[in-house]
Amino acid sequence: MFVGLIGLPNSGKSALFNALTGNNQRIANFPGITVEKRLGSFKSDELDLNIVDLPGVYTLDATSLDEKVTRDYIFEKVKEEQADVFVLVVDTTNLKKSLYLALQLKEIGQKFVVAMNMYDQSQRRGQVLNLKKLSIALGGVEVFPTVAVKKEGIGEMISAIKIESEKEFSPKTFSKTYQKEIKEPKYIKEKFNEVDKILAEVVEEKISQDKFSQKVDSIVLHPILGPILLIAILVLIFQLLFAWSDPFMGAIEGLFEMAGGFVTNNLADGYLKSLIVDGIIAGVGGIMIFLPHIVFLFIIINFLEDIGYLGRAAFLLDYIMRRLGLPGKAVVPLLSSHACAIPGIMSARIIENPFQRLVTMMISPLTTCSARLPVYTLLIGVIIPDEYLFGFLGMQGLTLFGLYMFGMISAFVVAFIAKKAFAPTSPSYLLMELPPYRIPSGILILRSAFQKGWIFVKKAGTVILVLSVIIWGLVTFPGAPADADKADIHYSYAASVGRTFEPIFRPLGFDWKITTALIPSFAAREVLVAAMGTVYALDSSDTEDEGFITDLSQILKNEYSLGTLMALLIWFVFSPQCIATFGVLRKETNSYKMPIIFGAYTLVMAYVFAWIAKLIF
Repeated sequence: MFVGLIGLPNSGKSALFNALTGNNQRIANFPGITVEKRLGSFKSDELDLNIVDLPGVYTLDATSLDEKVTRDYIFEKVKEEQADVFVLVVDTTNLKKSLYLALQLKEIGQKFVVAMNMYDQSQRRGQVLNLKKLSIALGGVEVFPTVAVKKEGIGEMISAIKIESEKEFSPKTFSKTYQKEIKEPKYIKEKFNEVDKILAEVVEEKISQDKFSQKVDSIVLHPILGPILLIAILVLIFQLLFAWSDPFMGAIEGLFEMAGGFVTNNLADGYLKSLIVDGIIAGVGGIMIFLPHIVFLFIIINFLEDIGYLGRAAFLLDYIMRRLGLPGKAVVPLLSSHACAIPGIMSARIIENPFQRLVTMMISPLTTCSARLPVYTLLIGVIIPDEYLFGFLGMQGLTLFGLYMFGMISAFVVAFIAKKAFAPTSPSYLLMELPPYRIPSGILILRSAFQKGWIFVKKAGTVILVLSVIIWGLVTFPGAPADADKADIHYSYAASVGRTFEPIFRPLGFDWKITTALIPSFAAREVLVAAMGTVYALDSSDTEDEGFITDLSQILKNEYSLGTLMALLIWFVFSPQCIATFGVLRKETNSYKMPIIFGAYTLVMAYVFAWIAKLIF
């Protein structure tokens, strides 16, 4: 049986989906379109359910791509995996708006049950509801309380789904006239009048105002204090990334050093030993060291999202973004892109205007994604001393903050230029409902962060592993001639490739070694660290066997000027080094032209700004 989860944004729908499915989840696309859906499964003695998590909507009058997906699914235009029963997830603390959607589901004859989520918060704020009367008002559908973050009410929901599924069902068909009718002011007024009548019958004690959220918002959303607090939080994030990650990085490095030592002591010299030590361990181990940075970044992002702060950050940035030519809704894709550009690009579907959506997709990869963290961390450790400003602000953390801001400001500038050149009309405003501040679930935050970390590990064990082996082969063969006076790597295929492209990058200060490591990093940014680890591991004259990061950092300090290293750092702020980004751009724009334009303009920006950095430093 298929069950569709629907509801307003911030109603706890995703939390309920996670509570139901646990780790039995996967991502897929709706047929014929690139909008993602989350699929999960739930099994019990009574039912075997396939859960479809649909994009959040307020009404069936959809405007954005995500909302249209949910609308078409509900109207059964999407036949594949069509839901037998819908679960309408209601934010019980904001009942009025959810009832509007419930009445529409009733009107079109869909089989659904109502999960009154966040019921505990509603009770704490004094609200008393008569759920039996609510069930009658909605045509006898099953209504039950849930607290998704605590997995409360799951049993009641399964029973309700079973009862609803056994009812006779005669779906109604509606013409395009109906879909136009629900946009009319008369229809909307009538529906809200009906909602008010239901509330008058159902609500026995009204909910008290969320005074805590109001007091906090008086500071967080203050026109002066709000932006200052936002900057302070961002600075703190990057300070914590370095402070928290260092001990774990050292432990991971130690494990790979032990593995390398074991292989060195137990395998005879030869290609197999070199492959394992210089190829796999130096390549994969060199990138795995930065796993703590990835995990801690997502822990912080998930925490800020769950307590309700990220919505406030979007609200604060709305005015600035509209002045620069971006729609207010572009805040969401740009914030998402700080984790990964791919979901950031895909979340631009919430923007109705096609041109504004295109601009948002084309600039989202300029924001600093988590894949850049290993490169930034390595180079910052080489360039910036581990010193503190005012005794508590780490210079390395401030530099990382500056790189993130540089990427964001660059995105704004490109959007402003696009506005002036192609779209002089004003962008749309941001209309969003700010969720109340909530106590986050530590378990859900950690699980989500570790899932992202596991994706990084799988990438290191597949893509980066394969690339490391390929790079090792290129830097190992064909070997040095008998009269060679340098390390074998100088006579390798990789050296030939690097020297071929070296003239292009020479103005930036990049030699053939950096160029050799740079080329495979176009597949994925973090591969640069793995590639450099392999290249320098096989250059015996440069290796001191003091640890991956220690060796590589010392080599970079000894061989390259500050200008060259700064150029390499700035290159990665702009460079279009992620094949998956090009793939999702092609899908979202249904064109090869846009990915080519994106690759061209970011490549030019990377080269120009890296060259400027080389001149300055």
